[in-house]
Amino acid sequence: MNEAESQSNVAEEGIAREQGATSQRRFGTFAGVFTPSVLTILGVIMYLRVGWVTGQLGLLGAISVILLAHLITVATGLSVSSIATNRTVGVGGAYNIISRSLGAPAGAAIGIPLFLAQALSVSFYVVGFTESVGIFLASFGWPLGLWSGKLLSSCVLVALCAMSARSAALAIKAQYLVMAAIVLSLVAIFTGGSDSPPAEIQWAGTGGASFSVVFAVFFPAVTGIMAGVGMSGDLKDPRRSLPMGTMSAIGIGLVVYLALPVWLAMNVSSEELVADNYILWKLSSFSALIYLGVWGATISSAIGSILTAPRTLQALAGDGLVPRVFGRSGGKNNEPVVGLLITFGLAQAGVLLGDLNFIAPILTMFFLATYGLTNLACGLEQWASSPSFRPAYKLPAVVSLVGAFACFYVMSIINLPAMLGAIAICAFLFLLIERRDLGTTFGDARHGIWSALVRAALLRLRSAPFHPENWRPNLIVLGGNPIKRPWLLHFGSAIVQDRGIISYFHLLTGTVRDRVSDRRQLIAEMESSLAERIPGVFYRVDVVESLYKGVVSVTQSYGLGSLEANAVMLGWPNQKENYNDYMEMLRDLSDLDRSLFLVAYDAKRKVGKRARIDVWWGGFQGNGSLMLLLAYLLTASDKWRGAEVSVITIVENEEQRLASESSLQAVLGSARLQADSRVLLRGERDIRAIMKEESQSTDLAILGIGLPEPDDSVRAFFVRINRMLEALPTTIVVHSAHNFEGEPVLFSGEVEGQ
Repeated sequence: MNEAESQSNVAEEGIAREQGATSQRRFGTFAGVFTPSVLTILGVIMYLRVGWVTGQLGLLGAISVILLAHLITVATGLSVSSIATNRTVGVGGAYNIISRSLGAPAGAAIGIPLFLAQALSVSFYVVGFTESVGIFLASFGWPLGLWSGKLLSSCVLVALCAMSARSAALAIKAQYLVMAAIVLSLVAIFTGGSDSPPAEIQWAGTGGASFSVVFAVFFPAVTGIMAGVGMSGDLKDPRRSLPMGTMSAIGIGLVVYLALPVWLAMNVSSEELVADNYILWKLSSFSALIYLGVWGATISSAIGSILTAPRTLQALAGDGLVPRVFGRSGGKNNEPVVGLLITFGLAQAGVLLGDLNFIAPILTMFFLATYGLTNLACGLEQWASSPSFRPAYKLPAVVSLVGAFACFYVMSIINLPAMLGAIAICAFLFLLIERRDLGTTFGDARHGIWSALVRAALLRLRSAPFHPENWRPNLIVLGGNPIKRPWLLHFGSAIVQDRGIISYFHLLTGTVRDRVSDRRQLIAEMESSLAERIPGVFYRVDVVESLYKGVVSVTQSYGLGSLEANAVMLGWPNQKENYNDYMEMLRDLSDLDRSLFLVAYDAKRKVGKRARIDVWWGGFQGNGSLMLLLAYLLTASDKWRGAEVSVITIVENEEQRLASESSLQAVLGSARLQADSRVLLRGERDIRAIMKEESQSTDLAILGIGLPEPDDSVRAFFVRINRMLEALPTTIVVHSAHNFEGEPVLFSGEVEGQ
C-alpha cells in the first residue's frame, strides 16, 4: 500500500469514527451536563454529613471547608470551560481533556485512577441510600441489620446498572423526577426549624475531628461536576454545554451548601449536630420529603457515576491504554457494556465495605488528583500560548495553576502518605505507558510547553552573565555519512555526554532542488536508527554548494541566541589536493572562535581497548588547557571510564626537566585530574621517534597544534603534522579557540594565573 492510499484509509477511518460519535451525541446542556452535575453535587453529603461538618468545626469552620472545596471546583470548572471552548471534548470527559493536553501517558496516569474513583463513588452513593432507608424502617420498628443492608445495597446496584445498560437516555429522564424530589426536600428543610434553638450561633465546633479529616469527608460533595464532564461524548454541542452546565451546577451547589450550615447553626447546637447525623429529619417541616430527597439524591448520584465510569474506561480502551475489550459496546445506542460490568464489580466491592467515612477519603484523593491535573493542563496550555489554543473563554493561566496547587496542597494536608501513594501510582502508570511507546499523538500541548520552556530558558541565558568557569561543550560534528565514519560520532558523544549539546551534520553538496529527496531520506534514516542508539544527539542534513565553505556557513549560523556551538569536530584530511581548502576552512572556523577537534583515525589500531590516553602537552599557552579538559571529558564517559591518562611533555635539558616535573604535578593536582605526568629529555632524538616509542601501546593520543600563518606553506604544515600522526595511534588534534579560557574550568579559581 502506498503512502497516499494509507493516508486515505486513515482519513476515512477518522471520518467514520467522527460520524459514529456524532450519531451518539443526543443530550443538551440541561439534560447532559447541568442535571447530572447538580444532582450529584446535592447528594448524600448534603443530607447526611453537612450537619456533622458544621458540628465538628462550627459555622466558621464549615463555611471555610465549603469555600475551599468550591475554590478548587470553580477553578476546575473554569479550566474545563476554557478547554471545552477551544476544542470538542470527546468521550471520557476529564481523561479526554488531560490526555489531549498533556499526552497519552499523563492521560493514563490520571484516567485509570479516575475510573476507579468514579466506580467506587457508585458504592458511596448506594451505601448512603441504604443508610437513609435504614432510618426510615427503624422509625417503624424494623431495624435494618448489617447484612440485610448490604443485600439491599447490592439489589439497588443491580437495578441501577441494568437501567443504565438499557439506555443512558432512560437514566437521564429518571433524574428529572429526582430533581423535583430534591427541590421539595430543600423546601421542607428551610421551612422547618427547631423549637429550642441555641442562644447564640457557635462559630467554633466542639468535635474532635481535624480540619483535614472533615474536609476529606465533605469534598466528594463537590466532585459532581465530573458527572457532567464525563458525558462529554454524548453531548450535542460540548463546547457550549460543558461551560454553561458545569458553572451553573457549581453556582447552585455553592448557594445551597452555604445556606444549609447557617440554617443548621441557627437551629441546633454543635454538640447535637455531631451526635446526630439525621438531624434534618427532625428539623424539616415534612420529614417524608427528606426521605424522598435523600433517596432521589443518592440514586441520581449513583446513576451519574454509573454513566460516566464506563465511558471513561471506554475512552481509555479506545486509545489503547487498557485492553480494547474493555471498551466494547452493545445495544441500539452502543452503551459501554463491558465497562459497565467492570464498574458493577468494583462498586459491589465498595458496597461490601459499606462505610461512608472509609470510602470518602479514598474518593477525595482520586478526585483531587483529577482536578489538579485538569487545572494543570489548562494552565500549561494557556502559558504555552500555542497558536492552536484559542478558547472562546480565555482564562488567565494563574487561575488554573493556583487551582492545581490548591488541589495538591489539600491532598497533602488531608493525608500525606495517601498523597504520596497516589503520586507513586500515577507515576508508575505514566512511566509504564511511556515505555510502551504507543506511537499515538493527540496534538497535545507537550510540544508547545517544551517550546515555551526553551524560549524562556534562552531569554534567561541571554541575559545571564557568562563566566569562563561555566563553559561546557556545545559541539558540532561534521562527519558525513555516520556509517562510514562512526568514530566521529563516538568521540563527539563521549566528549559531550549530558554536559552540553552535540549536533551531527551530514552535508550534501549540490542544489536544494536536486538533493531535497536525498535530504529527507537521510533525515528519516538518522532519526530512526541513530537516534535510538545514541539518543542525546541532534541530527541534521543540510545542502550546501561547496563542502568546505558549507562547513563554515552551517557552523556560524547554527544556534539560537547565546546558545551556539563553541567547538567543531572533523576528520583529518587524507587527500593532498584538499589541503588548501581544508586549511582555509580551519582558519575561518578559528576566526569564528570555534575550538577544533580533528580526528586522525588509525583504521588498523582503531581505539584499541580504550584503556590508555596520552596527552602530548606543551604547557598552558595555546592548547594545553583544552587538551587536559578533553582527556577528562573522555574518561568521564562510559566507554572510556577507567582509562589511564598520561600527560607527556618534552624538554631540552635536565634543568628544564626538574622544573617541568614539579610544575606539571602541581597542575594535575590542582586540576583534580587523575593522570600520570612524564617529562622526557629530547637529547639527540627526533620528536617523531620519541612519540612512536612512548605511545606505541596507547589507544588514543591528544595533540595540540597551531595553525600556520597565511604566508606559510600549507603543504609543509600538513607534511610536518602527518609525520607525527604516523607515529601515533588514533589521535585527536586540538586547536583551541581564541576566546577559550581553560584555567577557570580546570582549577575553579584555585591556581589562576599559572
